[in-house]
Amino acid sequence: MTFKRSLIYSLLVLAVVSCSTEKNTFINRSFHGVTAHYNGYFNANELINQSLTAYRASLKEDYYEALPIEPLPDEKQVIGLYPSLDTAVSKCSKVISKHAMPSNDKPSQKKAEHNNWIDENWITIGVAQYYRRDYEASLKNFNFVKKFFGNDPSLYWAELWKAKTNLEINNLTEAGFNIAVIDKALEAYGTTNKNRKIKPKKGEKESLEVPVPKKLLFEFHKTKALFFLKKENKEESIKYLKSALEFAKKQPDKARLNYVIAQMYESLGNNSSAKEHYSKVLKYNTKYEMTFNARLKRAFMGGDEKVEKELQKMLKDAKNAEFKDQIYYALADIKFQNGDVATTKEYLTKSAFYSNSNTRQKGMAYERLGNISYSERNYVAAQKYYDSCAKVIAETYPNYEGVKNKAEKLADLVVAVEREFFEDSVQRIAQMSEEERVKFIEKVIKQKQEEERRRKEEEARRLRELQEQANNTNTNTNGKWYFDNEKTRQQGNEEFKKLWGTRENLDDWRRSDKTTLIVIPDEDDTTTVVQDVTPSDDPDSLTMEMLLVDIPLTDSAMKVSTDRLLEAMYNSGVIYKEQLNELELAKKQFSKVIAKEVTHPTDLASSYQMYKIYEGNDLSEPHKTHILTYYPNSDYANYLRDPEFFVKRKEIEALAVQEYVTVLDRYGRGLYYPVMAKADLVIANEKENPYRSKYMLLKAMCLGQISSDKEPMKPILETVLVEYPKTPEATRAQEMLDIIKNGYSKNEEVNFDKTSVFKFNDELPQWVVIFLEKDDNVNLSKTKVSDFNKEFFSRDKLKTSSKIYGADQSVVLVQEFETDLKALEYLRVYKQTKKHLMDLAKAKILIITQENMKILFEKQNLSEYELFHEDNY
Repeated sequence: MTFKRSLIYSLLVLAVVSCSTEKNTFINRSFHGVTAHYNGYFNANELINQSLTAYRASLKEDYYEALPIEPLPDEKQVIGLYPSLDTAVSKCSKVISKHAMPSNDKPSQKKAEHNNWIDENWITIGVAQYYRRDYEASLKNFNFVKKFFGNDPSLYWAELWKAKTNLEINNLTEAGFNIAVIDKALEAYGTTNKNRKIKPKKGEKESLEVPVPKKLLFEFHKTKALFFLKKENKEESIKYLKSALEFAKKQPDKARLNYVIAQMYESLGNNSSAKEHYSKVLKYNTKYEMTFNARLKRAFMGGDEKVEKELQKMLKDAKNAEFKDQIYYALADIKFQNGDVATTKEYLTKSAFYSNSNTRQKGMAYERLGNISYSERNYVAAQKYYDSCAKVIAETYPNYEGVKNKAEKLADLVVAVEREFFEDSVQRIAQMSEEERVKFIEKVIKQKQEEERRRKEEEARRLRELQEQANNTNTNTNGKWYFDNEKTRQQGNEEFKKLWGTRENLDDWRRSDKTTLIVIPDEDDTTTVVQDVTPSDDPDSLTMEMLLVDIPLTDSAMKVSTDRLLEAMYNSGVIYKEQLNELELAKKQFSKVIAKEVTHPTDLASSYQMYKIYEGNDLSEPHKTHILTYYPNSDYANYLRDPEFFVKRKEIEALAVQEYVTVLDRYGRGLYYPVMAKADLVIANEKENPYRSKYMLLKAMCLGQISSDKEPMKPILETVLVEYPKTPEATRAQEMLDIIKNGYSKNEEVNFDKTSVFKFNDELPQWVVIFLEKDDNVNLSKTKVSDFNKEFFSRDKLKTSSKIYGADQSVVLVQEFETDLKALEYLRVYKQTKKHLMDLAKAKILIITQENMKILFEKQNLSEYELFHEDNY
């Protein structure tokens, strides 16, 4: 029995060994077909599917934007898929090389393929290259399949993947042609459940009328949907997504297509259809984030009591703890639609409160609060919200520029209003008796201590909520110490941000507000006034002296405070009038300035502003009289006496410009004495001439030109410094005085024709050189780079070696790359990947040819080569 079994085994081995790829027999076809099917096609597709599944499971999608029909890795994300995709390509390539019948040694002379699984291996190589974002190589593979397997269903798979590839490179015309080929075949030949080549019966010729595999239809309709979406035809895209749904088998696919359809309907304003498809998402087993967002989006489609109750119920569900910010925002929207503004604000505040880790949602809440405050004409509060929004949102935020502009536009108003409040409050404190002042400050200290207590209680409550949330999340740490477990460390970092927000690594990092505030009730007890005083780390450490430091208790301090108060009131009035068109608020501010009855530039300007507001009626006359009586020599008074005053002054200024240009021309022609004569006239008689300081400089320069003695220039230049400090003319005068005193700096000739010893030649093979730190282990570093190369660049068969550079530094060499573009791709992946490399990913890495490397190692001129590298690579 043993002999018989051994004989059978030997015969089988002999049969397998004798299976030539050149003999078209049943045994040969069976053996090579099974090998090509499982060793190549099946295993390679398993690798591709596993890597895509892992990528999509870890993908954090942006549900604020339209989801893609099919998520694909970008240039950074695809690096993690390189090992699996390259292995898949390698497996299929080996199968094609060893099991094609006949062999592929001379592809141009090959007339037929007898191994039915070779075309599938070619398709799989193209698919792997498509996901690897190597679109040029991918198209070459599919074109080869189209050309060589024209009587096989693989033709349609190649056409489909060509369409997908062309869509990714935005070649819509070619993608349209690819789709049309399959459409015509479906119309002419229909579909088949078979995915193999249809062989003719004995005596019949091969037919080109090949039905389309039914398995292809799901991907085909998705591709057509993407084609029309890229052409901005959402109606047609929805039509083919619905067709794709008919062929979808997996629940996550059905859920995703329904979600995408719902988003498209929503963007088209068809809320009823959007709501219907968001509801369908909930029927399938998919990511919880998608289910949650579908439920939330559905709530936005109609805000009745039933929906509100559902949202309130979601708030209580522990699974939704990290989504509270979005739920509160949805509740705020419902309340706003129902006209309940107070509750809307409350919910929006809670949305911002719970969204420390979701900056997009925090920004949305702040912007909405800003819009509400703006509509209520509470511009100070609006600016605060817009400013908070601008600080947390990214540049990709939909209304980024609008929010930023609003915050900046209102910033000056907030500064003016808060300055007015501050100066008014400190003056009122200064006017108190000493006993009243002491009692008031004691009350403020007590108030700050109470606020600090409430703040700590609130933060403790937030911490408890986050701890409860963490307890409800089943995180498997595998018994590792916290700091050895990347997942738990990352989770802890996220929880810290949720509790404390983003904090710098500073002492006293817990305190988000390090400013002590004094709140003073106004005379009518309806407003509050806020005062910034000396920062304090702890309210318990506040003292009477610290809070009294900015109180104007002397006449000189009171005058400074009053000047600042008047300027703040006037500036806010101008902003209300000019930027916000709020004339009533502007009049209120200007009237407050005038009511102070202080001779001051802001009093004059406020009176003029009130005159212009009331111009044309009797209410303007008191302001005109005020200006003419108290500021008779001002420009405003001149204007009131002669409405053409400013026009005439512009004409005078224009004449002054013309005269100055004429004088400059004379200076340029060397007419120094006439220039000095004109300068003397202006300096002596035209004190208001806007170019007087420039004439002074011209006179000094003329003196410098007509005499080698530069001393006469000094008095004129020093006069410029005294009469026109902090002006460009003063700066120039100082430069000239320095030159007279110290002379000119040394002139050194610069050689711009110097050429580099290194030569750029993109036709030569390129190497990569990695510079190690002095304490790096050379052998360990070389092993790290070698392991990195094997996993991420296995197809390139790179060699790794080490070399000594200089006296005490080593380098690792990677050779070689056919082109500089391939070397640059290596650098890009190297710098973005820590796997195997770890800290070595931060090492200095350069591309170099063998000839340039010889020069570098001989001359030891690394800094020069780095400049050469920057210019050429």
